[in-house]
Amino acid sequence: MPRGLSEFELIDSLRSRAGVSARLLEGIGDDAAVTAPDGFTVTSVDAVVDGIHFHRKWSGPESIAVKAVATALSDIAAMGARPGEVYVALGLPPDADRAWVERLAASIVSVTEGAGAVLAGGDTVASQTLFLAVTVVGHVERTEDLVLRSGALPGHLVAVTGSLGGAAAGHRLLEHPERREPIGEEVRQALIARQLEPRARLTESRILAASGTSSMIDVSDGLAADLGHIATASGVRLNIRAELLPVATGAAEVAAAGSGTGEDMALAGGEDYELALTIDPTTFEAARTELRAAGCELTSIGSVAEGEGVVITRGGKPIDPPAGHDHLS
Repeated sequence: MPRGLSEFELIDSLRSRAGVSARLLEGIGDDAAVTAPDGFTVTSVDAVVDGIHFHRKWSGPESIAVKAVATALSDIAAMGARPGEVYVALGLPPDADRAWVERLAASIVSVTEGAGAVLAGGDTVASQTLFLAVTVVGHVERTEDLVLRSGALPGHLVAVTGSLGGAAAGHRLLEHPERREPIGEEVRQALIARQLEPRARLTESRILAASGTSSMIDVSDGLAADLGHIATASGVRLNIRAELLPVATGAAEVAAAGSGTGEDMALAGGEDYELALTIDPTTFEAARTELRAAGCELTSIGSVAEGEGVVITRGGKPIDPPAGHDHLS
């Protein structure tokens, strides 16, 4: 365990900070949490590990907490569910001191509650490598409220929220601080923030779920790879036009420094945590207007057809996207 802090002191610290909810009957402090869910539960687990998903040389405890919780919440968003309870298994290395761990604990609670959820439990363990394994339980009133990967229909549009490639560009900037791409400092910091502190599209997902969205997935492994999951689950072909991709501001310039393109980062960079989806074309404009009012753009990038796989074209000619983000490499 970290210097100057015992396991039970850490648990007491988390318990004193954790909030309450009507569903949570018993939270941190007993052997297990007790909840009284209404409707149906949606559960997802995500782990982040130092040196793979984040680097302590770049990230303070607040940023690590944001990334760990947001990436797990993003899976709940992709299902159209509301977040309810969060559980965190925390592996702490011996060089983490008490003040640092207290900041991490406070940030975990803050990010969780900021998403409308409550920290309900977890585990702590000594580890040679810092890691956080986050379980999020979401809720929907009816199974019809869920948005699955398997619902894409021929004739629907393919769309994506926000912009793509920003997280990959931010990672490139952190890896190569000596480079000076032709982007302003404000753009540079915005790209770095996309990598260090992603956000889950929770509000946007519920708007989309109520607006004729037939399938949805969060963009964690790169757009091309994640759309492939929808195509496989739905038994359809997704036709994507690369020139329509909403590439993050500055990503093309960062990519060019490494002999790549902004489209490459958008298609394969990963960790953007935007929502890729298929949607009824008759409801697309209404959904886009409502999302825009919530501060988020929705861009149509292609269409669903009969067939299989993902076909990406540029200027009408098929292209092969670079390999996507792989969590095991």
